[in-house]
Amino acid sequence: MAPNYKIALIQFQPKDVAVEENFQKAASYIRKAASGGAHLAVLPEYHLTSWCPEHPSFVAACAESSADNSYLSRYQSLARELNINIVPGTICEVHPVSSASSKSEGEKPSDDGGNGKQEPATWKGQSIEIRNMAYWISASTGDLAGSYQKMNLWHPERPHLTAGDIKRHKPHRAFDTPLLKPGGPDGKTQVPIRAGLLICWDLAFPEGFRALIADGADIIVVPSYWWVTKVDENTGRKISRDDEKIFLESVCVTRACENTAAIVYCNAGGMSQVALPLKGVLPPAGEEGDGRKGIMGAETEEMQIVDVDFDVLRECEEMYKVRMDMGGKGWHYEYTLWRDGEGEVKKEE
Repeated sequence: MAPNYKIALIQFQPKDVAVEENFQKAASYIRKAASGGAHLAVLPEYHLTSWCPEHPSFVAACAESSADNSYLSRYQSLARELNINIVPGTICEVHPVSSASSKSEGEKPSDDGGNGKQEPATWKGQSIEIRNMAYWISASTGDLAGSYQKMNLWHPERPHLTAGDIKRHKPHRAFDTPLLKPGGPDGKTQVPIRAGLLICWDLAFPEGFRALIADGADIIVVPSYWWVTKVDENTGRKISRDDEKIFLESVCVTRACENTAAIVYCNAGGMSQVALPLKGVLPPAGEEGDGRKGIMGAETEEMQIVDVDFDVLRECEEMYKVRMDMGGKGWHYEYTLWRDGEGEVKKEE
C-alpha cells in the first residue's frame, strides 16, 4: 500500500505589497504545519504581494519578492530546516524583457493583449516582464523539484503579466518529488510520487491536467487567488450570486476523478481543498468525511491539514484505466499532448 501523506493548506489573504509581513505570516504557518506532521505545505497565489496591479508600489513589491531569489531561498531554507516540502504559492518575478518574450513576427495581437502584456512595464528605467511563478521545494534538501510559469492568465492579469508559452517553455510537465509510493515492475519498489503545478485560472482548462497526467503526475498542486464573493456584478452574478462557489465546489473533484489524481487547491479567497477520485473532497485529518466536508471557508484565514491516501489512485486506475487508455497508441486525443520529451505537439496522422 502507498503511504498516507499529510498536506497543509495555508489559506490567507495577503496584505497589499507588504512582502516581508506576508512572508513572516506564511513562514509561521509553515512551522505550524511541520509541527503538525505535514509532509507538504501549500500557500496561495500572490501570497507575498497580493494582486493589486494598480498600486503604485506593485512593481516594486514584485521586484523585492524576486530580487536575487531571496524569498525563494528563504523558503528553501525552511524546507531544509523543517524537513517539509513547500509549494510557496506563486512569486511574481521581475525579469528583463527578452526577444523570446516578444510576439513572433507577423503574429496578430488579440484585442485583449494576447498571451502577455500590451506594453512592457518598466523598473529602474528598464523594460521588464513580470512572471507569475510556482515552485515545488523539496523537503530536507531545499532543492527545486519543479517550477511553472502561469500560462492561462485571467483577463485582468494580461496587461500586467507575461504568460508562459507552451511552445517555448513546455510548462505542463510533471516532476519527481521526495514523496514515495510502491511501483516498479514488481509493484513493491519505492518510486517517487510525481507532481505537477498549475495556477488559479488554469483550473478552467482540462488540457493542462491531461498533459500532466500523460507525464505521470500523481498529484497536481494549484495555488490560487480567486474571490468567491467579491466579483464584478456585471458578470455572472446576473445569473447566479453563487456562481464562483458553484464552480469551485465542483471543479477540483471533477479534475481529480477524470484524471485519477490528487488535486491540491490552495486559494487566498477561500474554499481551499484536497480532492481525490472515489473520495471527493477530503476532510481535515482525523475527521470523517462525506465528500464535501473538507472545503475551507470563503475568504477566511485558516490552515487545514489533510491526510491523503495515495493508494486510492492505484485503485482508481485499476477500475477506470484512464492512464492506460491515454498511454495507448489508439488514444483519440494523443495529438494534444507533449510526450517523451518531444519538442512539438503531436499532430493527427
